[in-house]
Amino acid sequence: NIIMLATGTGIAPFRSFLRHLFHDKGSAGKFKGLAWMFLGVPFSASLLYDEEWKKMKVEYPDQFRYDYAISDEMKNKEGKSMYVQHRVMEFTEDLWPMMKLTKTHVYMCGLKGMESGLQEAFGPLAEK
Repeated sequence: NIIMLATGTGIAPFRSFLRHLFHDKGSAGKFKGLAWMFLGVPFSASLLYDEEWKKMKVEYPDQFRYDYAISDEMKNKEGKSMYVQHRVMEFTEDLWPMMKLTKTHVYMCGLKGMESGLQEAFGPLAEK
């Protein structure tokens, strides 16, 4: 499994990952896990490669998930701006079991603030 967390242009390396997993001639069909990508941007117009992700979700429904947080347009459960960590928190019950597997890899690319946000999201679960 691969869990990818990105802000803005931090999406670029994950685009390469996903193309390698699902479209490259030498590797397509070999990946058997789940690739789950979270993207955070300020505006919906900033959703890079959005049509590509939607198409991939249709083509590989059991292997690709895509969720995003649009900070200036979406609100978290507290009514504040929605950031990547808030979107991740909505799925902790699905993500935490995946993260405990030795074959799951988590990658972050983008703003440094995501790191503390993910500690906020998973800290309570890790302490149990």
